[in-house]
Amino acid sequence: MDFRLLGPVEVWSDGRQVPLGGAKPRTLLAALLLEAGRVVTVERLIEAIWQDDPPPTARGVLQTYVATLRRAFAGAGLPQIIVSRRMGYAVEIPPDAHDRAVFERLVDRGRREARDGDHRAAADTLRTALALWRGPALGGIGDSYLRAEASRLEELRVTVTEERIAADLAAGREEGLIDELTELVAVHPVRERLRRALMVALYRAGRQADALTAYQRAREVLIEELGIEPGPELRETHESILRCDATLLGPAKVPVPRQLPSPPPDFTAREEEIASLRDHLIRPDAMPICVIFGSGGMGKSALALRAAHELAPFYPDGQLHVELRGTTESPATAQEVLGRLLRDLAPGVPPPGTLEECAARYRSLLADRRKLVVLEDAATERQVRPLLPGAPGCGVIVTSRNRLAGLAGAALLDLGLLPEPAALRLFDQVAGPERIAADPEAALRIVRQCGGLPLALRVAGARLASRRQWSVARLADRLADEQRRLDELAVGDQEVRASIALSYDLLPPEARTALRRLGLFGLPHFPVWVVGAALETGLDEAEQVLDHLVDTSLIGVVDTEAGDLPRYRLHDLIRLFARERAYTEETEEERTAAVRRVLGGWLWLVERLDEAVPTGGIPMRATLDLVRPMEPEVARTALADPHGWFRAEEEPLIVAVELAAAMDLDDIAVALASALSSVAFEGSQYVFDNPFAAWHRTHEAALAVARRTDNVLGEATLLAGLGHLYYERDHYAESREYLGQALSLFRSAGDARGEAATLAALGAACREQGYLPEALHFLDRASRRWSDLADPAALAHVRRLAGSVHLERGDYPAALDDLTTALSLYREAGSRRGEGLTLRTMSLYHRALGELRPAEELCERALAIFRELGDRLMEAYCARTLAKVGIRLGRFDAARRALEGALAVTRTLSDRWGEACTLRTIGELDLAEGRLYRAQSRFTESLTLWEELRAVLFRARTLRDLARVHEALGDDVAAKAAMTEALELFRTHEAREYREAGG
Repeated sequence: MDFRLLGPVEVWSDGRQVPLGGAKPRTLLAALLLEAGRVVTVERLIEAIWQDDPPPTARGVLQTYVATLRRAFAGAGLPQIIVSRRMGYAVEIPPDAHDRAVFERLVDRGRREARDGDHRAAADTLRTALALWRGPALGGIGDSYLRAEASRLEELRVTVTEERIAADLAAGREEGLIDELTELVAVHPVRERLRRALMVALYRAGRQADALTAYQRAREVLIEELGIEPGPELRETHESILRCDATLLGPAKVPVPRQLPSPPPDFTAREEEIASLRDHLIRPDAMPICVIFGSGGMGKSALALRAAHELAPFYPDGQLHVELRGTTESPATAQEVLGRLLRDLAPGVPPPGTLEECAARYRSLLADRRKLVVLEDAATERQVRPLLPGAPGCGVIVTSRNRLAGLAGAALLDLGLLPEPAALRLFDQVAGPERIAADPEAALRIVRQCGGLPLALRVAGARLASRRQWSVARLADRLADEQRRLDELAVGDQEVRASIALSYDLLPPEARTALRRLGLFGLPHFPVWVVGAALETGLDEAEQVLDHLVDTSLIGVVDTEAGDLPRYRLHDLIRLFARERAYTEETEEERTAAVRRVLGGWLWLVERLDEAVPTGGIPMRATLDLVRPMEPEVARTALADPHGWFRAEEEPLIVAVELAAAMDLDDIAVALASALSSVAFEGSQYVFDNPFAAWHRTHEAALAVARRTDNVLGEATLLAGLGHLYYERDHYAESREYLGQALSLFRSAGDARGEAATLAALGAACREQGYLPEALHFLDRASRRWSDLADPAALAHVRRLAGSVHLERGDYPAALDDLTTALSLYREAGSRRGEGLTLRTMSLYHRALGELRPAEELCERALAIFRELGDRLMEAYCARTLAKVGIRLGRFDAARRALEGALAVTRTLSDRWGEACTLRTIGELDLAEGRLYRAQSRFTESLTLWEELRAVLFRARTLRDLARVHEALGDDVAAKAAMTEALELFRTHEAREYREAGG
């Protein structure tokens, strides 16, 4: 925590400012901080805030201000520093948390150093003390007696400034003082110490006439303002200048290097990074080292130079700048650099012969000095270490594409991409504001195409600025083509491709191969094992390669939850560069083999997850020659949290299938797309919350390549998958159309398993739309096929569906037979989800017979299974089923809570079927409670969904419910019309309700 009075009254915690409110709470806090550790009475605080005119409620308002400050501190994670005492309040904070206390401590130390003759140290210490000031003391407190303390502090500030300047002059560091003193004298015209210091500085700069003129001006001001002549010290200095007294020249001169190149004039943003560098580099009692690392084009040099120029006043003995050429074929050696630096620091003295002797002399020349050393484009820690000063006082900024984590004590600044607003500002400055204002949307496209990389933004802006005939949209359109983007990002001697190539060419062979293949894959992010599969190495070797690529800033680490395995990513422009190299440096066979290995690993993992969590459906199996077994550690991670694993891998899996399709690898594209569809929906959206778009992308890509390569079986598999997709989206007519196409292709290919699975899917689609005889037709044929194939889980799936259809038709003995058989088969196959689905359907069977207790018990068992599996949607279905039993048992309150939760889940998961069912059940509850108009509204909402879904049988059931509402409301005509329509639909679809109604 940091309490600041030397400027606006502020409190900071963990780099964030704590909101304090208006002037009065700030005045209260300032009054307490000025007496830190001591009790300030309530009366004294009231006087500080309101002076002589407090309101009648002053005590109460004061307590409110105290409470407000305490809440603000608590919200920032600070301890309760304001404590109540019998007579008032006190602030209890550590001494170093208070800038005034730190300032006064530093001033005392600087004065001791000056008395001891250590003028250089004194100047540095006092400069550090003055750097704590941010503006007029106690800013923002309004009128208060505290203004007297603010005036005292301001006077102390000026006095310390005079003492610091005197120490600089005594140490022979007058460079740069003339401008500062000229400004200070203008602000404080009657302060004679400042006038004298200006005269001495001018004299030492060889400007004797100006020094004498400064005296004459001082005399005039003193006479005019105060009516007095200059004091003895000022007069003596004047006389010494007149007689050219050598004692005024100070200590012998030493070279003061000012080697910093200018930073880019359009430097933008990076405020937080500059603040971080400043915080590290202004400490006089240390030798701070800051390493700015990041990929090429990130703006490391621009940041280093901007920060160095801003920090120059803290390093009055000069600034050294060296290019280490770390990304070239001939990096600078430490001895080469030291030789140049020694010639700059000690002209005319030849450097020693060995590296050790050069380093020792270099450290000696920097001892007791305040110099800033900027080392650009460092290659390794070994190159940098001999160039570091040996004692506190100097600061070092290093830029590198490598992390340089081996530099002991260095603060590492990982320079990231510019956020979008800052990137837009940079592009605006380079291209010209008028160009950007003409088409801001196209400008935003360009910024995103450059990915926030400063070099790319500068190049794009420069191209636009140099081509006045181009519109912003034209450049955006040219950059949209990924094949040409790197060609477009080149202007003059600035080229993004060349910048990346500098890092790529320095990589060891295995790291270059990994980068090429990662560029080929184009994954948005990826785990370690992907690199292992791409390189055909183990996880440890792959991780070493990735560490090297991270250290060289060619890939980044993606933020993950604590405990998760790391994931990595490529910047888009580095990905495009790497893909180019993959196509120029690798054969087609090498590229194909790498893609097959990675997709084969994903396929193996997806199948392991499918086996570990049986869905109760009928998966399409991949052929064994396509899978690539993964290390046990990878499998354990996936199996520990299947949902989390799939969520992390969703986008990379889609991109992988699309890549395989683009490369005409039809077999692996079809297999992976089909495997994903098997696990994505059979678990009632167990894997993804809303996977329709993702699944559609993989199936469309794989279907296109299957057709291009005449892969009939693959086409059939994917058409069946699309049928399943539309089934899950409640588009049953479209589902039956795709499934019909798939059935024909499976038959022509002689694939009995595919035919059987598609027959079962057709039966399910017919059931949902109320085509019950047709559903039994397809399910009967599917049952015979699966019996021949001896697959108990698949046969269980079909028998469960058939049981539900028999239940809809009112054939209770057949329904019970099918459901009992299905339950036994699911248990034999070890499918917990299939068991849960069957138990829920058996609950519906008992409820239809009016056997509510068995219905409730069976549904609770099903609910327990779905909770165990983490299947939110089926939990909601079970909750609705239990609520329906509860309505019939009179448990209305519990039923409503369950139904409201179920409705929220179905809407979150975009399950319109479940939403329609739940709305209808809520309507039944409202009807049972006599809330007729609410029931009517719910039934109407449900009817609208059933009509959209073309679910005729369920629409008929809801019409029957609505007829009861109309009857209760006394609208016999509407009741009869609704019931007549419902009965006709029951009759047409041979539903049990028709027979139950006496039809």
